[in-house]
Amino acid sequence: MSYCENCRFPLPEGAEYCPNCGTRVKKPPTPPQFLGISLGKIIQAGVLGALISVMISSLQPPDIRLYFIPSFVSSVLVVFLFKARRLEEAVALAFSVYLFADAIVNGIILGSLYFQDIPLSEVYRGYELTFLDVVTYIFNPVSALIAAYLGNRLIAGGRPEQEQPERIDYGFKEEKGPGGVIYETRTDPRPHKV
Repeated sequence: MSYCENCRFPLPEGAEYCPNCGTRVKKPPTPPQFLGISLGKIIQAGVLGALISVMISSLQPPDIRLYFIPSFVSSVLVVFLFKARRLEEAVALAFSVYLFADAIVNGIILGSLYFQDIPLSEVYRGYELTFLDVVTYIFNPVSALIAAYLGNRLIAGGRPEQEQPERIDYGFKEEKGPGGVIYETRTDPRPHKV
């Protein structure tokens, strides 16, 4: 329970002003959020997804390019592990995985080439850019949205249908007595679905 800073009166839940002295209640600062998700959770998801993506990428044979597949698989997994109930949360998590995975994988590759003093032109000598290369890199952000949707659907498929809460109708009875009007509240014994 919280108390008023001015008069130490116990404050009801969600009060904006003290009911005793009228002082404005100070709210604790909220952490920065993006699409309803805390920035810390986005960073955690991005780092975890990037590590999974790097592990998947390290298992690929040297003559096969996986393009967006490591980021896609790790995004679906991270959205599922972080239990993103809303699609906006799933999209934020999936894009953070793609962003971190691309940054970390490219940082490792380019960093290792830099420290070994190997020019990039030497690494890609003989490699011809294909139409598939262009299309897959254009498709990369779209695959992040698909990964977010699939991860979100995996979560929704794993839980039972949400039941509608029961609605209770309240009524009142008014009686005039010797001391004035007496009100009595009562509930309708028949619950109704919302």
